[in-house]
Amino acid sequence: MKSSYAAVLRTPHASRTFGFALLGRLSYGTVYLSLTLALTASTGSYAQAGGLLALFGLTVSVLSPVRAALIDRHGPRRTLPPMAASYALVLAAFAVLTSRPGAPVPLLTVLAVTAGVTAPPIGVVMRTLWSALLPDGPLLRRAYSLDTVSEELVFVTGPLLAGLLAAVTAPSLGVALGAVLIAAGTAGMVTSPAAPRPRAHPRTARVRVFPLAPVVAAVATGVVLGSTGLLAVAFTQRHHQPAAVAWVEAALAVGSTLGGLAYGALSRSAPGRARLGVLACPLGLGLAAAGLAPSVAVLAAMACAAGLFVGPTLTTAYLLADADAPPGARTRAVAWVNTALNLGASGGTAATGAALDALPLPACYAVAAAPAVLVPLVLLVLPKRQRSSRPGGGGAHDRGMDDTTHQEYWDTRYSEHHHMWSGEPNAVLVQEAADLAPGTALDLGCGEGADAVWLARRGWRVTAVDISGVALERAAGHAEEAGVADRVDWQRRDLAASFPEGSYDLVSAQFLHSPADMPREEVLRAAAAAVAPGGILLVVGHAGPPPWDPDAHPGVHLPTPGEVFASLSLPEDEWEVLRSGEHERVQTAPDGRTMTRTDNALKLRRRAR
Repeated sequence: MKSSYAAVLRTPHASRTFGFALLGRLSYGTVYLSLTLALTASTGSYAQAGGLLALFGLTVSVLSPVRAALIDRHGPRRTLPPMAASYALVLAAFAVLTSRPGAPVPLLTVLAVTAGVTAPPIGVVMRTLWSALLPDGPLLRRAYSLDTVSEELVFVTGPLLAGLLAAVTAPSLGVALGAVLIAAGTAGMVTSPAAPRPRAHPRTARVRVFPLAPVVAAVATGVVLGSTGLLAVAFTQRHHQPAAVAWVEAALAVGSTLGGLAYGALSRSAPGRARLGVLACPLGLGLAAAGLAPSVAVLAAMACAAGLFVGPTLTTAYLLADADAPPGARTRAVAWVNTALNLGASGGTAATGAALDALPLPACYAVAAAPAVLVPLVLLVLPKRQRSSRPGGGGAHDRGMDDTTHQEYWDTRYSEHHHMWSGEPNAVLVQEAADLAPGTALDLGCGEGADAVWLARRGWRVTAVDISGVALERAAGHAEEAGVADRVDWQRRDLAASFPEGSYDLVSAQFLHSPADMPREEVLRAAAAAVAPGGILLVVGHAGPPPWDPDAHPGVHLPTPGEVFASLSLPEDEWEVLRSGEHERVQTAPDGRTMTRTDNALKLRRRAR
């Protein structure tokens, strides 16, 4: 386990970015208790302090998707600094006003709303940055688990720090410290190379983003977390051990930490929505059973057992929201999960308070547990969203398209990474084209240009086509560095809409997969038609998911060479099959292991007339 999480933190820029994100999150862990104590001391009223804090928390939660939309639109480097600066100034004003009694409540109300409006979503942004730092697979799931566990620990240590400052100096100092932490954490995050640089965004139709299944699970988990504290207070008071409530809360936190770390280290397959039910239901059952505990010690043990499912449930919800979202709306998708968790916690606390006045304690535990227990049933009736292409479509990426265009998807995906591919030409192309006499070549889906540059350096004149302008700009730079810029014609095209003119001695379609419903068979028929007499058509695709993540692309059909050949419907007397079969290559997994991956390869020659 240790080496797995160490591999996450060894990823370039990961430790720095994650460290600053934790620093910013510590502000939130510290500020709430500090504000509670400072507002109570300044106003002299628990009711007024509670109302101001509720207003602050509600504004933060409700507006979280709005702030996330701004980040999706303009990037964290542009949006987080002004948010953090405004929020820090508001906290500083809070610290000054609450440092002495008699602070005017109307002014405090304005500050509470302003703080809720400007609060920078550090945790949400960090979760989207993990996808830019790490590829999909076990390492990304470990990163999300580490993130979830670390955030929970921050909200354990933050109140301790706030209490210490209140005891030694004054609670307003804790509010001031929160301002410093958020400013420093945000500055460190946005200056990290992991944060995407600002870029122009074309104005397109608004993308609708609402990750329904993750939101349902997050609401249910929030209800459990929001109810547990109040239920524990009632339980320990009835057992005449009110001070023991801290041990029950700590046991839940310990269980969540252990469960989250184990889930990240042991999970070997990509999570699906069914896993949300598998994880949330035991969480609810554990809480319901805790209401029957005969003693506080047994209650603490059962809280720890239930907590084992908190971290894994939230990790899965965040992963699914990120994976299902269009690339240009991932921050918003993750923000919805975070908002659902917070609103669920607030609603759970309020509902539990009312239930405790009307129902026996075991029944209150059962009511609070019901949403989590019912998650599997709710997920069964929710509409399912198609995450991958239909059989025959050849899609091999598992991020959904929603309402974004094919071009927007790939531009955003390339922009989120410093480089997506290794920079080396594809192994089958090298093997099958090394002995061919140079001529004209067409590279379909050229990406960052490694294949086109390799061919150009061997004397070929290459037409390289891709839908992403970001990828083509990067590819042109590589060609310039290699000294072959004059031998490659870079063309931006959506192959579903247009195809390059002319005929070529070599047409190469390497891993021409897409998450959209791209007419792959029609594109490959056009590719065959573009092969000159005596020329070669080379089609290479994945034979299956990566060996380190066998469930990475559920429901995706990856055609065999025979299926590809049949779909081309070529005249038998015009073509010769030179190769049709599998090809093995060595690939480095995200966690550093060296593994063998299998691809499908079809090589055809068009007979000379």
